[in-house]
Amino acid sequence: MNTKDLILEKTLKLILEKGTIDISISEIRNYSGLTTGGIYYHFSDKNDIFEEILQKYMVDYIKIDFDKILLEGSSKDRIHDALFYILYHYINGVEIESINEKINYNSVILLLTSVGYAHERVNQIISQTGNDVKMFLTDLVEEGKRQNEIRQDFSTENIVESLYILYMGIQYYWLVFPDYDVDLMFEKNFDMTWQAIECQ
Repeated sequence: MNTKDLILEKTLKLILEKGTIDISISEIRNYSGLTTGGIYYHFSDKNDIFEEILQKYMVDYIKIDFDKILLEGSSKDRIHDALFYILYHYINGVEIESINEKINYNSVILLLTSVGYAHERVNQIISQTGNDVKMFLTDLVEEGKRQNEIRQDFSTENIVESLYILYMGIQYYWLVFPDYDVDLMFEKNFDMTWQAIECQ
């Protein structure tokens, strides 16, 4: 791992341990084992470090590569697998190499969200990603209607809204109750939603 990434990961670990982003360069220096000059070689100040942490551990992972979603089978399978992929993209987050112990990514999100949402750039990316997810689901629902696998009497917009709320609700539940069985919750809620929208 290069020194710049090491600084970011050690700083993130320090933030997680302290439960606050309010840390100093000297704390980062002591925690990382690097010199002050070594830190300033890569970053202009601690705000620069925090900006990079937001970028790497919040902004970069929010973006979804929809081309990586494998879509096969019926409309039910395709929508299920798409939502499952997007949910786990969020839950798994960005791999943190230098932190050997297993951490739940919701700890990272909870600490960075308060700072992240204050940044216009982060808000724009979150909003754009939400719109992209809705557009992706819209295409899947429209295809399901063409295949006569999804009810015609519900508008596509309402179905997509329900699917999106399902996904966002499970995300939120995971943040609040990180030890809950996310797979079980997803499957139960997806099955209930599907029963409401499938062609009878």
